[in-house]
Amino acid sequence: MIVYAKTSIRATLTPMSRNLEPGHQERAELAESVLGVLQDWFDRADTMAASGVELDDDLAARLMAPPTDDGRSLDTILADVEKAGHSGVFHPSGGHLSYIPNAGLYTAALAEFLAAGLNRYTGVSGAAPGMSAIEHGMVRWMASLFDMGESASGVIVSGGSMANLTGVVAARTATLGDEFTKGVIYVTHHTHHSLEKAARIAGFRKEQIREVGIDHDLRMDPDALSAAIAEDRGAGRDPFLVVGSAGTTDTGTVDPLPALAGIAANEGLWLHVDAAYGGFFQLTKRGHAVLSGIEQADSIAIDPHKGLSVPFGVGALLVRDESHLIDANQGRGAYLREEDHDSGIRDIASLGPELSRPFRAMQMWLPLHLHGVGPFREALDTSLDLAEHAHQRLLGVDGLEVPWKPDLSVVAFRFEDDTLGRLALETINRERVVHLSPTTIAERFVLRFAILNRRTTRDHLDHAIDMIEKTLVG
Repeated sequence: MIVYAKTSIRATLTPMSRNLEPGHQERAELAESVLGVLQDWFDRADTMAASGVELDDDLAARLMAPPTDDGRSLDTILADVEKAGHSGVFHPSGGHLSYIPNAGLYTAALAEFLAAGLNRYTGVSGAAPGMSAIEHGMVRWMASLFDMGESASGVIVSGGSMANLTGVVAARTATLGDEFTKGVIYVTHHTHHSLEKAARIAGFRKEQIREVGIDHDLRMDPDALSAAIAEDRGAGRDPFLVVGSAGTTDTGTVDPLPALAGIAANEGLWLHVDAAYGGFFQLTKRGHAVLSGIEQADSIAIDPHKGLSVPFGVGALLVRDESHLIDANQGRGAYLREEDHDSGIRDIASLGPELSRPFRAMQMWLPLHLHGVGPFREALDTSLDLAEHAHQRLLGVDGLEVPWKPDLSVVAFRFEDDTLGRLALETINRERVVHLSPTTIAERFVLRFAILNRRTTRDHLDHAIDMIEKTLVG
């Protein structure tokens, strides 16, 4: 237990400022009220609907109203929070099969509360060396999953979008330096849109992002990549970055990573792998096999708030060589004194774009140490099992086309009649037991089961497939 020295500061507080410092009993009562909301939410998680009702206009207006000078009771505030939660997609529900699910983890929520309450600053290691050590430890653990070597490092960021941006900037700095107007980035049509956004923010024009052809399984075609690189070099451009996907959002497809790594190495290009969705399947035997070649990447984006089910806002970029992150991000203001940060632990702010940042690693560190890695691996293996089950059932449904065998846990399929596919989606989502999201591939309407929620069962998948069959038979 941490014991802090008592001071007489309370005697100097004004009545208004004293309201910002609740006493022990009041803190306990406030915490009990908030935890009561969470207890109810998690009690209902296994049986809750997959989605809610439309947000009422009057409620939206009340929620957007500005605060008053005098404030109001916590009971009324929590009542509004509860009402606000009636709409949207319910991520804890096992029926949530849309987008990329996040079931949420109670122990990670407690970890976030603990981190926010302790409120230690982790941008500069000297300000909180112990917390910084926890963060570096989590990064090293993730890098070790991909055998990235002793020089590997990384930074925990808000999610895959920020991880991809940080990776693009690191690649740009390492390979092109300050002159990058001729640089070329290679992606496919199914690369996550955050890569194009990251490239734009990093200063690249649209024509510097080249879309490489794909094969019939929707994977980047290595021959097409080689040809594109040769063509760009012949035209005086500077190929520098290949982006492979380790689980696309559309179909969960994994690009041919060993082939891409070989081309990148031979051509002197940086290989970045977007594994935001699929990366933690590396913990499983089947996932490790599918992700073969990822260990050769120069950088990897991975989202603990997907594969580890921690609350939203925890992603990571891993790099093979820490110096590339430092070169791209190092900066120091005159007010940051050497004696305040020299703890022997690398400043996290020197590895990414943020100086002020929350202590995100606690949301991983506490649950992983509390539960152990095993339960997370088992949950991921269950997702793979469920994907195989759904795929096999869908193959036997007349009127469906199932052209892609799932690499991981996203199962994509289409209808012989796109109109029926749209009708099935509307019918399923309206019932709210299961929630699905569609995509478009080669101008065809495609439905998908995104399976990553530890509460998802065969019953959820079978229910959705049963409804699809009913739609097809009229």
